Amino acid sequence: GRKQWYQRRVREPFKNNILFENIDKEDMLGVFMEHIKALELDYEDDKQKKFAKERRAQRINRDNFIKLLNELHERKKLDSTSLWADLYSIVSKDTRYGVMLGQPGSTPLDLFKFYLEDLKSTMHEDKKTIKEVLKQANFEVEPDTSYEKFHSIISASDKTRGIDKGNIKLHFLSLLEKAEAREKEAQRAEERKLRRKEAAFKHMLKDANPPITAEDEWSKIKSRFEKDPAYVAFSDDDKSRSKLFKDFAASLEPESNSDDYSEKHKKKRHKKEKKHKHRAKRSPSYDMTGSSDEDRKKKQKKTEEPSDEEKEDNKRKEKKSKKKSKKKKKEKN
Repeated sequence: GRKQWYQRRVREPFKNNILFENIDKEDMLGVFMEHIKALELDYEDDKQKKFAKERRAQRINRDNFIKLLNELHERKKLDSTSLWADLYSIVSKDTRYGVMLGQPGSTPLDLFKFYLEDLKSTMHEDKKTIKEVLKQANFEVEPDTSYEKFHSIISASDKTRGIDKGNIKLHFLSLLEKAEAREKEAQRAEERKLRRKEAAFKHMLKDANPPITAEDEWSKIKSRFEKDPAYVAFSDDDKSRSKLFKDFAASLEPESNSDDYSEKHKKKRHKKEKKHKHRAKRSPSYDMTGSSDEDRKKKQKKTEEPSDEEKEDNKRKEKKSKKKSKKKKKEKN
């Protein structure tokens, strides 16, 4: 195989050349192989140079795109809270975005995400700076504080000029959330305090001596409790005291010796007795006449026993059936 290759590739092209007539075949093959190796090295070298050139061009494209993002950040069109969907309409019109399409490595979207991560990485230091500025301005974020008011105080200081706009907004939202949580907790604490005051006031009314009745009026008896701590806890809020007293009085039953109460009590008892009788009649242990199970069973036994006339009829029927059966037998024989 090697000989054939040598004849075809090396010997044939130079067989009519006088310079190669006296050269040894092995020497000729050795020179040829060295030449091939030199060509291969040149090819690989050119290939590496081309690859390095392409890599350099791709890196330049990425650097140019990052410059575009920096420009947008300086123009306040890009911050740590920006979305690619919102920014795409601006970026896609720039040639620095177009040249990156189709090249290997990081895409424009990847570079955008990396850029946002770099902006957010300074968040911790930015928070410290913002807190210092707010402390110097003696300003505290409340649940009703607007972002415009917050931003005007932050932007007035030279310390915050390099801070990303998105980080400022994120910190504002964080402070606003904390302010709302504090307000809700304060409301819950106030509600718990009010419930304790109401419970103490009701306990005071319950332990009153002489006891409070449903007929008592708050305006007439409140002087009895004016020195009690549960009464004083409501300060000048007599409306709340009056309401709590009405609720307490409504839960009391009227005095048992009154005519209205005795009449109502009698009516209630009469209704209960009626209902009890109605249920007893509908229960399986009673029939329609109110008799018990034993009485009903005795009646059933009496109704089950046939009378004398029924007995005679039964006998006649038996005789007739016997006669018919005898006739049928004779006809068959």
